[in-house]
Amino acid sequence: MAEKENRCWPGYEPVKGKAPNTQGSCRPKAESKTTPAQKKFRAKRKKQLDEWQAEHKGTRKSAAQHLHAPGAKKNTKTKGKKTTKAASKKKAA
Repeated sequence: MAEKENRCWPGYEPVKGKAPNTQGSCRPKAESKTTPAQKKFRAKRKKQLDEWQAEHKGTRKSAAQHLHAPGAKKNTKTKGKKTTKAASKKKAA
């Protein structure tokens, strides 16, 4: 049961009969059922999409699917430095 609740963004609920993670598998909850935190999330997401669309005029909104959830931390770790052949030779010498 918890899996069904967590597959949708905050403020959205699963649609019965739709496979998880498919188009139309989640729908917005009714305003009366949303919590204050979910309303806050919706407002942040709307602002994020509006800003994105202002930067990308003439582009459809669905092109913004790559955006992370508002407030989500981005992974800024680097995987390590790439070494070149010249740097590898210097280390060996």
